[in-house]
Amino acid sequence: MITNRKSTFINSLKLAWPITLQSILVTMLGMSDIMMVGHLGDEAVASVGLGNRIQFVVLIILSGVATGVGVLSAQYFGAKKYSHISPIIIKSMIIGLAFLLPVLAATFLFGDTLVSLGTTNETIVGLGEAYLWITMPSLAFVLVVMVFENAMRGFSQVKLSMMLGTVAIVLNIALNYWLIHGGLGIEAMGVLGAAWATFIARGFHAALIIACLVITKHPVFPTRQTNAELFNKHQWQSLLKLVWPLMVSFGVWSLGTFVYQLIFGRMGTQELAVMSLMAPLEGLLIAFFFGFASACSIMVGQRLGCNEFEQAWSVARGFAVAAPIVTFLLGLVMLSAESLMFMPYASLAPDTLSVAHNIFMLITFGTCIKVFNMTASMGILRAGGDNKHCMYIDISGMWIIGIPLTFVAAFYFGLPLFWVVLATYSEEITKSVLFLKRMKAKHWLRNLTINQSKNQQLAA
Repeated sequence: MITNRKSTFINSLKLAWPITLQSILVTMLGMSDIMMVGHLGDEAVASVGLGNRIQFVVLIILSGVATGVGVLSAQYFGAKKYSHISPIIIKSMIIGLAFLLPVLAATFLFGDTLVSLGTTNETIVGLGEAYLWITMPSLAFVLVVMVFENAMRGFSQVKLSMMLGTVAIVLNIALNYWLIHGGLGIEAMGVLGAAWATFIARGFHAALIIACLVITKHPVFPTRQTNAELFNKHQWQSLLKLVWPLMVSFGVWSLGTFVYQLIFGRMGTQELAVMSLMAPLEGLLIAFFFGFASACSIMVGQRLGCNEFEQAWSVARGFAVAAPIVTFLLGLVMLSAESLMFMPYASLAPDTLSVAHNIFMLITFGTCIKVFNMTASMGILRAGGDNKHCMYIDISGMWIIGIPLTFVAAFYFGLPLFWVVLATYSEEITKSVLFLKRMKAKHWLRNLTINQSKNQQLAA
């Protein structure tokens, strides 16, 4: 038993650290956009933060498609049905683009209206709209990257994604510095420079991952034989059945985070600026454990794919217990390094930084609950295709509990930002109870590569 646990721990670390490092770098990239426009003042920080939050809604919905690819890839890998994944990739990209194209049209037509939902400041609206017009189309590149990365992760191949992602991130940061500040014949572009840097780096990343997969003839990359499966009706139905709850669930959650941002924005420019700079700091803490949740999903999915249900439950239970404990310890480390983490924002107003300090303490420890929820939903329940119940839990926690209480705290009672942010954690507490109950029910212990009747026989 001890040997098995040690082996599981080692395997999880091998999978987790490249994903974790990549997630941290991506989060730091989001921080770099805000850091590098920080010298331009609260309005620049707020416009980039608000633009990123709108973009985040669409990005998370697209990640629902990619997550479905990862779930199927892991289970097909466990079942040793390697050729089944490339047709899934083509269909997933078609689904993602079918969603993205109308969104892009709406952004170009109503971009100012979207941004104005979060602020009444005309300067922020103008900058945020321009930022969206440039960065939103680059989500097509992100879709390509996410789908292929999740497919490779299902095969337990994570280092290539990390290396390619690192190259793209370094390029983005370098372009950020150049285009925001100007130089080498380019005038300083400010917020627009950050937007163009993001667009170029994302396009380069997509081209890079495609080139590597083509050169190595990777099994996840579609071939001519894949085209024969394009009109497989049964596969379309199975994929849509898996993916649509993910897209709705992720969409409902990301839209809810945008509503939270709207509430903060309507409280004032300072509140919006504080929450804009807090978002990537919180994301940094969560990103550290995203890799472990992904590793959990891969390891659980592979065991479900080869019908090892008891082993899948053992792995899931270990991750669920360890994640919040380690998050708390890491939170203490981050809190002790607060002065270092706030150093890039030294040019902001002292009262803005004072408010941010209090929010940072709250977020540091509140993230423990968020990490448990992320591990339970993304790492465990969705690994077995239990997407509908995750969707119901996300909707219940956020839209029935969290958002109404936050709205009342902000606008009915007129509470300070600290107490309004505290009210948002009512969502996480509610979801943690529901996720734990669903996890213990074990209905998610399913092999998605076989039919449901056979699943019931195996589980029995």
